[in-house]
Amino acid sequence: MARFVVLFALLIAGLSPTKATAASLSVSPIRLDMIHPGNSATLTLRNNGPRPINAQVRVFHWSAKDGKDNFAETRNVVVSPPISTIRPGGDLNIRLLRTSGAAVQGEESYRVIVDEIPDANRVTNVGVTIAIRYQLPLFVISPEATKPQITWAVRMVGGKRVLVATNAGDVHLRIANLTVGNLKLGKGLQGYVLGRSMNRPGIAGGFLV
Repeated sequence: MARFVVLFALLIAGLSPTKATAASLSVSPIRLDMIHPGNSATLTLRNNGPRPINAQVRVFHWSAKDGKDNFAETRNVVVSPPISTIRPGGDLNIRLLRTSGAAVQGEESYRVIVDEIPDANRVTNVGVTIAIRYQLPLFVISPEATKPQITWAVRMVGGKRVLVATNAGDVHLRIANLTVGNLKLGKGLQGYVLGRSMNRPGIAGGFLV
């Protein structure tokens, strides 16, 4: 049998707001906030399995343009430790620190990526190894930031009518279980509309209406 690694990706923001579990690795909380001038947050990783696991934590700046999310490497938020080994049944606290000295304008958005690193020996000896990825939202918020101010519109995209949300406020809006009148457009998390940006909530380009 061919040997390969399967990457199992989870968008954690759509699950419980306190803790998420998958296979051996779990994380808590699944959303991180820093209220400026506060500049740190703590993420706890837990190994629920019978063997040590290796994990890597990275942070990317998160922005949105033309209804699409963009992720870029950043040095404004650092992780300590970025790579670690967690013993069976053990917890590890990861510290996230905003190092930029600039004042926060409204809200800064980041994605924290937590990867379980497959054991090379087990990949060699086992047909399939499951690797876990968590994508967690991190928001750095100014106390003066304005609340979400959402307007909705139907636009033509690729010859189809799509529901578009535009946020004129500083702070993001999390969209879930969206309905328009009696029409249910989705179940669970449909995405985020970041501050001062627009988005087409949903999967694969937004909701057709």
